[in-house]
Parts: sequence; structure tokens; C-alpha cells
Amino acid sequence: MNQNEATPLALDDYYLFKSCVAGAVYPSIELSVKYVLDRIEANYTDDPKQSSCTGFGVYTGVVPLETNLALNARNLSLVAETTTKNVVCTCPSCYNNLKHCQKLLSKEKNLEKQTKIVLKKLGRNYNIDPPIYHVSDVFLSRINDINKKTIKHPLSGIKAVTHHGCHYSKFFFKDIISGTFEQPTVLDRILELMGCDVIDYSEQFLCCGGGLHSSLIEGEYNIETLKRKFSSIKKVKPDIIITMCPNCSFNFDHYQKSLENELDIGERIPVLYISELLALLIGANIEDLGINMHAVPLDHFIEKLKVKK
Repeated sequence: MNQNEATPLALDDYYLFKSCVAGAVYPSIELSVKYVLDRIEANYTDDPKQSSCTGFGVYTGVVPLETNLALNARNLSLVAETTTKNVVCTCPSCYNNLKHCQKLLSKEKNLEKQTKIVLKKLGRNYNIDPPIYHVSDVFLSRINDINKKTIKHPLSGIKAVTHHGCHYSKFFFKDIISGTFEQPTVLDRILELMGCDVIDYSEQFLCCGGGLHSSLIEGEYNIETLKRKFSSIKKVKPDIIITMCPNCSFNFDHYQKSLENELDIGERIPVLYISELLALLIGANIEDLGINMHAVPLDHFIEKLKVKK
């Protein structure tokens, strides 16, 4: 595997940027992120004043650019009011959208001027400078701290496949901390450093079929992409699918039942977001975090980990 390890990240002081999809469909993602950060004694802020990044609306063409810039300039301005300084996203679309807003506002003076006027009317200081990371980057950077807490449920003997979100790797490709934009390996590195057997598969770097805008105007293409992806996963027979994107998690988790007969899936393959897995490994109760509410049952995987229910 091509490992292109980038400069280490800031190791603390995280401003958690909440995700619409995670909050609506998988609240266990954000609960598990906080569980892991609490266990490694990280300093973080969960700010109730933060709004959605409107990424889904932007990528489906219903939120104007100027609105997106002003809204996220406001979101970024909130960071300076806390004891934290590094924005950490659970959603690759939030990650990509925030970084895109930063880049546009730093390069396009007219857009910057318009946005500053809006923030002034809101009584807010214009500060769009906080570094922006994906939470999987943080987990890889803090893997030694996490491993020290992982004493109950080792991954030895577990076979996993990974899926990296397109919006994480395909745009700000120079910021990927492990692998390349064509072959990101952030999740693989986390799992390997925790003793897991990570399995390659032929469509490892294909989109999950989510597609956002294309899902609304060309749904059949998205379904065919998911079928191709999942057929490839099925062939290597993993114990678990590990993701870094709430929307990708939804596609793999909720659509498996509809693919069962056509792809001859047999026993369905459970899906976990990386923070959910890490929380289980350091002792989280699956019911307290709501991890047991996934569409594909986790019972067999949980038995392998000997995790308390």
C-alpha cells in the first residue's frame, strides 16, 4: 500500500463540526466521536451555535454560492470564541465544503468583501482561518493514545474492508495524511495499527453511489454504482465495512436488503463508521451509543469482539 504520510496534525483543541446526516440518521457517530475523545482526554468543543454547512444543498444546486460562503464564514468565526482552534468534521462533505469556502474567500476579493459585510451586520468578527480536518485524520494522529485505551476488544482475527468518502480525497488531495487522492489509506492505517486484517478489493476506491446531485437527476446510475461496489465487497467476505462518511454508511447499511437477492449477498455485512468501531474497542456500550440501531444487525460482529450489549 502506498503510504504518503503527511505532516502530523495538531494533536488537541478540537472544534467538533456536526453533520446533518449523522445527526438525523446515525447519532451514534457523533456520540462515539465524543466517547473516544473523552477517553483520550482530548480538549474539544461541541458548540450549539454551529449550523449546518448546507453542503447537500450546495452540491444539489439549491443553495447559492454567496449564501454558502456567508453561512460558513459565520460557522468558522465561532471557533475563536472557544478554547479550541482546529475544526474537526465527521462528514467529508462538510470537510470539503468548509475548505472550499476558505479557499474562495481567501482568493476572491469581491466574495470576501460581500461576506465581510454580512458578518458585520450579524455583529460577528470575520475569522475564516481555523485549520480544518476530518476526524479520521485526528484518530490516525492520536492512534497511540487510542491504542493505550484499547484493552478489552482487540481486532486480531477481524477482516475488514474500508471505504473512503469521495469528498474527503478527491478535492483537497494534498491534505490527505495517508495514501493518495486515488488511493487514500487513512482508515486502513488506523485499522492495521490496531491489529486488524484489512482486505483489498477490486472496487475499493469506487464511489458508494451516493452522488448527491446525480442521485436526484440520474438515480439508476447511482444504484448501478452501488451494486458494482457491493458486489466487489461481497467477493472478499469481510466481517465488517468501515466508513468515514455518514452518507456512505447509509448507502451500505440501508440498501443491502434491497440488493440481497440480486447480488446473492447471503449474510448481510455490518457497517460501522470509524468512530463507532473505536468506541466499541475501548469499552463503549452499544445501546448507550445507539450503535445497535443500524439497519444491518451487528450481532455476529459484536460476538467476535465480545462486546457488552
